[in-house]
Amino acid sequence: MKHGTTGFGADLVDLRGAVDMHIHSHPCMFPRLTDDFEVAVAARDAGLRAIVLKCHHESTVSRAYYTRTIVPDIEVYGGIVLNSYVGYVNPAAVDAALRFGGKVVWMPTSDAGYHAQIHGSTGNYGTQAGGIENADGYWVLEDGKLKDEVVEVLKLIAEHNAVLATCHLSPAEIVALVERARKEGVEKILITHPFYKVPNLDMATLEHLCKLGAIAEFIYTGVSPFWAAETVDNVANAIRHLGADRCILVSDSGQRHNPVAPEALRLFAQMMLEKGISQDDISLMIRETPAALLDLDKGPAVRSPVEISRLGSKAAPLGDCACS
Repeated sequence: MKHGTTGFGADLVDLRGAVDMHIHSHPCMFPRLTDDFEVAVAARDAGLRAIVLKCHHESTVSRAYYTRTIVPDIEVYGGIVLNSYVGYVNPAAVDAALRFGGKVVWMPTSDAGYHAQIHGSTGNYGTQAGGIENADGYWVLEDGKLKDEVVEVLKLIAEHNAVLATCHLSPAEIVALVERARKEGVEKILITHPFYKVPNLDMATLEHLCKLGAIAEFIYTGVSPFWAAETVDNVANAIRHLGADRCILVSDSGQRHNPVAPEALRLFAQMMLEKGISQDDISLMIRETPAALLDLDKGPAVRSPVEISRLGSKAAPLGDCACS
């Protein structure tokens, strides 16, 4: 099946129906290129089917709900990042986010202990900073075992059939987390930017995680000119090695030095195409697999009365949400 279009003698990746599961927007303590509404409009106009908003400092579940109210013709979802601003790995905060329709639970990012170890402090990426900076951070392991609150959160994720994303944990933490998550019945697991500085997994570890059922999430920002933390060749080779069915492509965009998210996703997918990844495999990584992770074919997200009034019979009734 041919998904791309032809432009000036070469195939182009077509974003119609694509899903970007990793977008950063304002409000945020890090500088951002667009706010929630602007990036939703840009994604819709580029043909995307759905996006997921991510913030290091608060849940984006309510933000996604109101963005859907304002911006029609695209599904917008949120989740919760388990940094200090929500009490770290806080089961109560996770329970609320998932009950309100959250789709993704991200383990600690810029507040992870491993992030602080690699970048010198929490809240700091070297090229940008935002939030509380200190030398410590949160570790999910204590005396070699997952902390009780981490296991409780895994059970909540399994109960709601949500997505677990590993984020900026150390390689050892990620392995322990994924192995226990599978035992707790978590079916949807994303290995967040595996080749970025955090966690910078080796291929053997990533292959082990994918064999457990996890999916590798590769990001445009990792290969972007300003960060250049990984290479296009390494990503393409990993896709060939792991299989496209174990991978997705996302933008992870929103920084002022990167293109707006849908263009970043297009660029990244185009790079993969020009490295020999097939159109069908690219479609799998930007359409089918992300849609399955978000349960997009089970119905639209919960909608507000304002949106129902505007959409009329096309809108699902309140309560008919895709979330569990």
